[in-house]
Parts: sequence; C-alpha cells; structure tokens
Amino acid sequence: MNRQQLIKRMAQLSELSQSQCKLVLAQLEQIIAKALHEGETVYLPPLGVFEIRHHLPRTGRNPQTGEAIEIPLKTVPAFKPASTLKRAVSP
Repeated sequence: MNRQQLIKRMAQLSELSQSQCKLVLAQLEQIIAKALHEGETVYLPPLGVFEIRHHLPRTGRNPQTGEAIEIPLKTVPAFKPASTLKRAVSP
C-alpha cells in the first residue's frame, strides 16, 4: 500500500474527504518527526513505538586498504512493533 492508497482507505473508513485525510496524515508525520527530533519516544499502543536509536562511534577498517577509520556516532529513527501488530500479521 502506498501513501495515496492509504489516504483513499482512510477516507473510505472515516467521514473525512481525501484532502482532509491527506492533511491529517501529513500532520501526523510532522508531529512524529518533531517529537523524535526532540528526543521523545512516540507510543501508539495498537501499532508500536517510534524511537531514536544511537549507534556509538567505533573504529572500522577500510576493506580495500585495511586502514583503520573512525565511524562517528549515528542517530537513527526506529520503529518497534507492538505484540498486537505482530500477532495481526503472523499466519
């Protein structure tokens, strides 16, 4: 399912128009992104948890030369599905 299909399905299941659903989805994306940027964790109980994960700096090797290189701290968004969602998709 792509974004447009999701918006269409949201409109079918609610009393909102597709343009209203598009706006709601955009706002949800912005709110989650802003919360993660500010270091917050976003809990959506039936779906799961959006959180930030930090990968600590480490030393790696250049595979061509074998030279040691420093890999910097990396901060990435992550999603951890709730058990309800896991059960819903398992056969």
